[in-house]
Amino acid sequence: MRYLNENQYKAIGLLLEGKKNVEIAEDLGIHRNTVTNWLKDDLFQSELRKAATRHSQHRLGELIERMYDVAINDRSAAMAKLILQSQGMLSEKHIVERETPSASNGVDYDKIDDEIAAFAKRMEDEADIEH
Repeated sequence: MRYLNENQYKAIGLLLEGKKNVEIAEDLGIHRNTVTNWLKDDLFQSELRKAATRHSQHRLGELIERMYDVAINDRSAAMAKLILQSQGMLSEKHIVERETPSASNGVDYDKIDDEIAAFAKRMEDEADIEH
């Protein structure tokens, strides 16, 4: 089994800091083409992805906090939606349920008539009070 050398692991750290290949080469005392070649190597890429995941996981709380700030302070509906989706509280799936209409549609017309009559009576009473 093949392993990366110490300089390659240092290069991964420097890449995660955002340094460019030329800067990494200068810091490590190697030729810039060496860094370019490492980036083409499958093992190096695999270790870089693992390191990037580890690096980003410890900052996840900070990221979420900033997302909340943007959603609240900037009133960003898109960010709020993203937060809710990431928490499993909102999905893209929309379910609409419809009730099967019955013969009378479940409407109590007598009750509605009584409510209208009571409302009309209150309106009349208020009009009498004003005059």
